[in-house]
Amino acid sequence: MSDWSAGYVSDIEYLPGFYREQGPAHLTLSCLINGIAPPSTAGGFDYCELGCGHGTTVALFAAANPQGRFHAVDFHPAHIARARDAAEAAGLTNIAFHEASFAELADGAGPELPEFDFVTLHGVYSWVSPMNRGAIARFLAKKLKPGGLVYVSYNAMPGWAPMMPLQRLLFEYSGLVHERSDRQVKAGLDFAEQLFKAGAKILGDDAMFGKLRGETKTQSAVDQSVYLAHEYLNGSWQPLYHVDVARELGEAKLTYAGSATLFENYPDLALTPEQRRVLDGIGVPSLRETFKDYCVGRPFRRDVFVRGARRISVAKRDAMLADMAMALTIPRADARTTIQVPLGEATLEARHYEPIFDALAERPRRIGELMELPEVRRAGGNLSAVEIAGMLTGSNQALPLPNPPETITPLPSVLSHNRAAAAELATSEGRKSSAFAASAGGAGLHVSTMEALLYDGLSEGVPEELNALVAHAMRRLSAPENADDASRQAIADSMGWCLRNSLPVWRSLGVIG
Repeated sequence: MSDWSAGYVSDIEYLPGFYREQGPAHLTLSCLINGIAPPSTAGGFDYCELGCGHGTTVALFAAANPQGRFHAVDFHPAHIARARDAAEAAGLTNIAFHEASFAELADGAGPELPEFDFVTLHGVYSWVSPMNRGAIARFLAKKLKPGGLVYVSYNAMPGWAPMMPLQRLLFEYSGLVHERSDRQVKAGLDFAEQLFKAGAKILGDDAMFGKLRGETKTQSAVDQSVYLAHEYLNGSWQPLYHVDVARELGEAKLTYAGSATLFENYPDLALTPEQRRVLDGIGVPSLRETFKDYCVGRPFRRDVFVRGARRISVAKRDAMLADMAMALTIPRADARTTIQVPLGEATLEARHYEPIFDALAERPRRIGELMELPEVRRAGGNLSAVEIAGMLTGSNQALPLPNPPETITPLPSVLSHNRAAAAELATSEGRKSSAFAASAGGAGLHVSTMEALLYDGLSEGVPEELNALVAHAMRRLSAPENADDASRQAIADSMGWCLRNSLPVWRSLGVIG
């Protein structure tokens, strides 16, 4: 492993990915749900991602938020080179990628950077050394604006405890294999499988080896090995308790504001009444949040911190939410009132949400307007703006629009980004998904290979007609002209679904022209 990597896996590149929780609008909503004033985004803002990898997430948000000024940093030169190439291909002019370590950023030896409204770190904090975590805190103390927001995700204790023996096995066994990191982890998994079949009691726990199998069964063998190498073979890998993260970031004057996993901000969706009663007696917020993890058992946290958190009144919070719009991200037929929450399954009031889904299927609407729908008013009850925003966004059925325009017009930067993303996925080998930027809400949507083939075809001037788009998809997939009827029909069925369901949603969100 290279000296410059500081124990982090650097001999293979990480996988590209899109993480919606890092979006400015999503983080703004997380603050409002918890009664914290978010950074203002209406007149432009400054955003930084630390440990950006290939830059997939930050580049999408740059495309969807042309009023923002984006910077992204990674210590791996191959990541930065790829990110710059992709940004150039997408025609992005409001983003800069920098190769630098956390220590260089903290000590002023890195690039000249502005102060930021948003700083995000996904999959970084519990994978780097305490020294690097200290450098991150020093950077935030210097470069996060007063009132600025930090998103930090990390493997969390005690939820990660069952997986720690397997991680140690993979890490130690990798030292016996003088190969590249992805091959080391593959050899370690094979060894763990041998132990499992030999009756190793620890590996027989479904919370460990079974969990790992479930997480990776949808990945290709190559992607699985790359993911696991970066997940488990870092020398400073250490799941963290929330209270320790809060103390470390407290050195930069950061205060915990809430979770970017929105349902976790609603106590009745995350805790039983008895658990709430017990935890209400804990007066220290960081300890209460840590003890909450003993109840919820979450192995991964998506924390939002604010530098100089400003509490706002319930009335002001509700007024800000009422002025926020929601935009449906799924076909109306797929909208559901039964949702998965930390406690299990919850059911939204159909008398409230069916009319809301009907209204959003027509166009994005402000939450205040949704609350005034005649059907909703006739239904009565205690429906609130904070409930509508959190339930629709948390269930991934809608996007929040903090500064909604009167009409959704596709942004040139969005169209350019999406054309490049579609072409890249349509012609790549092995990748199964990507993400498109949305003009509505400055956010993004995950898309499949077939959806990318649809977008790519329409961008290339293929008529919006099934047979023509199927022919384009088969050419992109290098399918033989004499492909059997079953193969062609499978492509036609998938493409037909995308035409009927994905395309109308894209148009409503300004994803496509």
